[in-house]
Amino acid sequence: MMTKTYDTLHMGRSSIDLYSNDVGTPFSEINSFAAYVGGSPTNISVGARRLGLKSALLTAIGKDPVGQFIVDFLNKEGVETKFIPTKPEYRTSAVVLGIEPPDKFPLVYYRDNCADINLTIDDVLASPINDCKVFQFAGTNLSKEPSRSATMFAAEMAKKAGAKVVFDVDFRPDQWHDVRAFGVQVRAVLPLVDVVIGTEDEINAAMLDDPNKM
Repeated sequence: MMTKTYDTLHMGRSSIDLYSNDVGTPFSEINSFAAYVGGSPTNISVGARRLGLKSALLTAIGKDPVGQFIVDFLNKEGVETKFIPTKPEYRTSAVVLGIEPPDKFPLVYYRDNCADINLTIDDVLASPINDCKVFQFAGTNLSKEPSRSATMFAAEMAKKAGAKVVFDVDFRPDQWHDVRAFGVQVRAVLPLVDVVIGTEDEINAAMLDDPNKM
């Protein structure tokens, strides 16, 4: 049995998520929002810790209050944050969400050139990529460089070190210059993956060859 310091290492998105307090109100009429920490890998790292696992997060934040908000929350939850680099030249990302049940949840991402999409291979090498039992990453990591190469590198390293590699599909169409590119990148990384997590729509998107079928 492997002896590793960390049960899980998670790589990818982190953000401040602003959720409407006015449930059922059209987005343009919202009066206030509540602030939460979000981002698929970030959420999973917290969930793993709450289940009693020793989890670490590899994301990146800007030198801004939003980044500190995220790190403070993670520290309170007991997630290992010492591998999260601060990138002063970039901003921490944000998400704004309206809540109009049963089926309208307008969502806006503020991720243009954000800190976590600028994770590098050096950031991976500074993380416990060889010292975790499970390595989990998100599909959005693959949408742009340098995060794309860093994530592929991390998956290769984790696999060689004997970790299980878990891929959260995390399909966000507006984060890709062409939704067909999503499938190209997913299919490229799958040989390194042991477990895939995704909805039926996300799995189908990985095989998409016509954007009009979205």
